[in-house]
Amino acid sequence: MGVQLSAPPDAALCSIELEQEILGAVLVINSALEIIEREVSAEDFSEPLHGQLFETLASVRDMHGVITPALVVASMGGDANATVIEGVTLGQYVARLAAAACVPRTAKAYAKQIREFADRRKILATAKTMSIGIQSNQPAADIAGNGIELLDEIAIRASAGATPQVSLREANDKSLARMQYGMQNPGKLSGMSWGLAGLDSKTGGLKRGEMFVMAGRPGMGKTALALCVARATAAAGEPTFFASLEMGDISLSDRNLADVAFERQRPIPYYDIANGTLNEAQARRIIEAARLQREWPLTIDPAPGLTVSQIAARVRRHKQTLERQGRRLGPVIVDHMHIVRPSNRYSGARVNEVGEISAALKGLAKELDVPVIALAQLSRALENRDDKRPTMADLRDSGSIEQDADAIIFVYREAYYLERSTGATAQQEEARVDRLIDAKDQLEAIVAKQRNGPTGTVHLFCNIACNAVRDQEGI
Repeated sequence: MGVQLSAPPDAALCSIELEQEILGAVLVINSALEIIEREVSAEDFSEPLHGQLFETLASVRDMHGVITPALVVASMGGDANATVIEGVTLGQYVARLAAAACVPRTAKAYAKQIREFADRRKILATAKTMSIGIQSNQPAADIAGNGIELLDEIAIRASAGATPQVSLREANDKSLARMQYGMQNPGKLSGMSWGLAGLDSKTGGLKRGEMFVMAGRPGMGKTALALCVARATAAAGEPTFFASLEMGDISLSDRNLADVAFERQRPIPYYDIANGTLNEAQARRIIEAARLQREWPLTIDPAPGLTVSQIAARVRRHKQTLERQGRRLGPVIVDHMHIVRPSNRYSGARVNEVGEISAALKGLAKELDVPVIALAQLSRALENRDDKRPTMADLRDSGSIEQDADAIIFVYREAYYLERSTGATAQQEEARVDRLIDAKDQLEAIVAKQRNGPTGTVHLFCNIACNAVRDQEGI
């Protein structure tokens, strides 16, 4: 076009010509805007005038249904003789854009390259910000954390951009294929097995792209159930990633070994493994349990204090490693979302912080096409009720968890409360003890919400001291 604007000349960071040509393409063939909008936003243009023009093109289209140079000029103030750059008026510049238009078939490729340039500029800006942090003696962890958050936005957008849009016809074809598969394979799960027939029957398994929230008060067995699921999926050959923000890897290993070695008549509590208070026969059983698990694809990330962006970055890196080996990542478990370190975006507004974490974990499930199991704490307000079974109202800090989750499963053990209470009378105490005997090994997995299935309670066997959760049948 021969018009120099204010954008930096670095060819690795921008191309004025590409920006001018795709804007011109919209002026010539309006339908090109729909193609371009899928790839770029106004902020991606290196020249501020081009970003303003891009927004104007969209607003003219939305208001009038057609885009012409005259309408664009009118929407930008109406003065075609206004100078936009030295020696060039708005009317002249819009006319030159139309004359420099690229052909529609190249518009998508041009738009992708403009976004690539925008991402490079963001990366460079992030590097400069990190450099300033170093020079001002900020803690290295803070510098790295902020850098990861900024760069993660680019990674998410690149991944989302790789997800193709589909027509209703294509979506229907996928639905019919899944339906036919179910008809031809009666009883076969549409997702991965939880390792628990009761939950499989209720939910259809762990489906890719969905977020499952497993919520409960402390002591209910959330981590026990989550670790049992991780053990089962890994044993089935599904590479499983367990982000343990609360518990260290050795503590998880103690629980997992006790679970794998579990025999109802000869249980080995995980704290005996930790303390080494075992006899020779028990030690042999634990060693055998470790041998059985040696090749299981279960990866534990015990790093504490991570942000959701840092967790996502670690999961993506693990997924890429698996793909280089020709394998596909299975479930991602986060224990637990209420201790994920929030970003600085909402700084202390807890409801918004938890909402951001919840939405990001849901986005991670869709982006990587994996099941995400996010553990969550419940409000302590339920402790004041006679019936302490959780309800949706007990979800802590944010209603967005209910909105984002594809399924919400409350974990409840009546025995926990029975063990910590005393009857007011001898008769009530006798009733408490009798009920404790019945409820001692019971765990309720209450499916309180399920976007694509029924709700209801799954009754499971649980030996909490051995971290062992099983279906009730067969125990």
